[in-house]
Amino acid sequence: MCAPNLGLRARVAKRRRGCLESCTARSGLRLAYELSIVSLVAAGMALVMGGVSAYQSQSATALGYTLENGVDFLGSVLVLWRFSGGGDSVPKDVLESRERRADAGISAMFVVLACVVTYDATKELIAHDRDKDLVELIALYTPSMAMFLALGGAKIHVGKAIRSPALTKDGMCSLAGAVMSAGVLVSAVLEDTTDIWWADSLVAIIVATGLGIKGIVSLAKDARNGVEWWTRDFWVRGAAGKVAPGDDRDPLLAGAAL
Repeated sequence: MCAPNLGLRARVAKRRRGCLESCTARSGLRLAYELSIVSLVAAGMALVMGGVSAYQSQSATALGYTLENGVDFLGSVLVLWRFSGGGDSVPKDVLESRERRADAGISAMFVVLACVVTYDATKELIAHDRDKDLVELIALYTPSMAMFLALGGAKIHVGKAIRSPALTKDGMCSLAGAVMSAGVLVSAVLEDTTDIWWADSLVAIIVATGLGIKGIVSLAKDARNGVEWWTRDFWVRGAAGKVAPGDDRDPLLAGAAL
């Protein structure tokens, strides 16, 4: 009599765990979607602010900050699309296809960002340009640094919890915005108090190069795994490619990590 009861209890417990994991996963997907909305608004505001600041100050880091927030804005659009309807109305295979395209798109934008910012910062180094409107830079970029530090950390945490490389990369982009903000602040203070004029451009080059390397490595890894991100079919039809062993990207399998 005891064995059947134990078997029944085990099945009931397993069913309850399955329901809990499913509910937690859907909660994780909703949280990722809501974070992306917040990120979209924040990146849009920072994009406008950075554009005005870069024009007035002629700062390479301010330009890098502006372009990085452009990437963050577009990345948030991709991530919003990726999680739209997740866990309810959209099948998991469709979400997986969106994940791959969003991930590849953000990686490609990292590479473009690195090229543009490195070029501009190098040109500024050669010309020995100095920043202007230092007080304005400090007033604008202090709250920006705090905001994107918190937002980037939250997106990376949730992205890793639900196994979403796209959301994790989007979080890295937000953290890069925080580093760019810090770079503007540090270089502004240094230029105002010392003869160091090159810190601004150096920070821009380091951060942009780091993002560019991350994008290239990610795209190369996808190519090795059979993800043909350079083809039209991949972007139009979302051709899945194969998944490398141990590289399970299904976000619904890891929702309990939240």
